[in-house]
Amino acid sequence: MLRRSVVALVAALSCTVFAMPSESQAAGKIGVANPMRLSTQSAPGKDAEKLLKSMFDSERKQLEKANADLNKQAEDLRKQAGALKKEVVQERAQKIQKQAQEIDTKGSAYAQRLQRVQQEINNQMNEVLQKACANYATKNGYETIVDATVVMCFDVSNDVTGGLIEEANKIWKDKGGKFKITSK
Repeated sequence: MLRRSVVALVAALSCTVFAMPSESQAAGKIGVANPMRLSTQSAPGKDAEKLLKSMFDSERKQLEKANADLNKQAEDLRKQAGALKKEVVQERAQKIQKQAQEIDTKGSAYAQRLQRVQQEINNQMNEVLQKACANYATKNGYETIVDATVVMCFDVSNDVTGGLIEEANKIWKDKGGKFKITSK
């Protein structure tokens, strides 16, 4: 009885395989794109990097320098603590602690501003990239374009990243090639 069921099941499955198109045939034309390459090599991605650098690089460097100076002060105090009076050590430790709190406050404010600007840039980039993807798919007969980082295996001939970069650059230029930043 079990053997007949297995034979019937195998016969039914083999009929299904021959009667139905394969999954790849049924799915249509599928492209694969590398989002990291798209965002770093496209004009809007390069412009985003330049904008963030111009807006935040000097402040980031100041925070890093202040943090390095503070670490040096703390290390110097640690080394000298045995030779100094207890009151002097406490006074310098309090000064270092106060500076650390100020740096932490400035760092938090910096991170919040950076995050707000990055979110605005990401929203505008996503708009451009989604439009580029839709235009490219329509022009080239793709039913679907998927993220290469989530696909386990694909034929490199299906990689459409280069075409998407060109399309994104065209859309970006048509939009004026500038990010509109409202938060600073």
